[in-house]
Amino acid sequence: MFIYTYYRYAFQLSKFFEHVKEKWWKVLIFFFIVSLVSLFPMNLLIIQQDGWRLDFIEQSFVNQTPDWQLPDTCEITTSKLVCDTNESYIYEHDGITYIINYQETTYDTSKKQVLLLEDKIVYTNGQGEFMVGYDYKGFEDDVSFRALNLSIGEARDEMYASFGRQLESSFGTYIIFYTLLVNIVTNIALYALFVLIMSLVIQLFRFGYTSFMTYGQSMKLVVFAMGAPSLISFAVGFLEPSFSPVVFQFGMGIILMVVMLKYGKKTFQ
Repeated sequence: MFIYTYYRYAFQLSKFFEHVKEKWWKVLIFFFIVSLVSLFPMNLLIIQQDGWRLDFIEQSFVNQTPDWQLPDTCEITTSKLVCDTNESYIYEHDGITYIINYQETTYDTSKKQVLLLEDKIVYTNGQGEFMVGYDYKGFEDDVSFRALNLSIGEARDEMYASFGRQLESSFGTYIIFYTLLVNIVTNIALYALFVLIMSLVIQLFRFGYTSFMTYGQSMKLVVFAMGAPSLISFAVGFLEPSFSPVVFQFGMGIILMVVMLKYGKKTFQ
């Protein structure tokens, strides 16, 4: 497998210039592989922490506790909403409509709503999109609406904050996927920009030589320089994920400097 071979190349600094004529499609695949390897610790942390918290429900409940009178006969238990009636209950809070015991099968995505159905929770963002949390997976404990109604003071504030947090957690799958997607796309774009800039810097070394690499070949050189730092940052990331990108980029810079200053003169004339 050429990926293994390319990783071997990444540790053979004295032979870097021998590999700048590798096929582009292979180098691009290697670029994405080393990028994902370096990002793995951060992505794992995102999964473990359930992605970025939305906070649009919980924080609104923390800022101002709803003054709702919820249906006493409804509760969230055994992964579903249980009510003894088919009536829907509508509430408003901080610009979002909450409908408990929602009975319809379609959703109005032009409104910002949180819809509590028997076996799922639906959030519509008011811009034509929605997401669904199934089986009330965010709720670790039963929630009695009657208990919420009877609570007062700080206990009421804490219970509503917990209710909001568990509502958000029910969308965990969407949140994790979105966070991973943003993290991967953003960082790979930054790595690609870094490759372009470092390749341009390498071209400055052509002054003084009668022969030198093309810009495209210098891009391949930078990609191969990503190999060893990706493995180092992979290991460091398990100790301190936020430090992993620094190790990755710093390692690339050091390797390129050593290769150009030590082996460049031996390769080009």
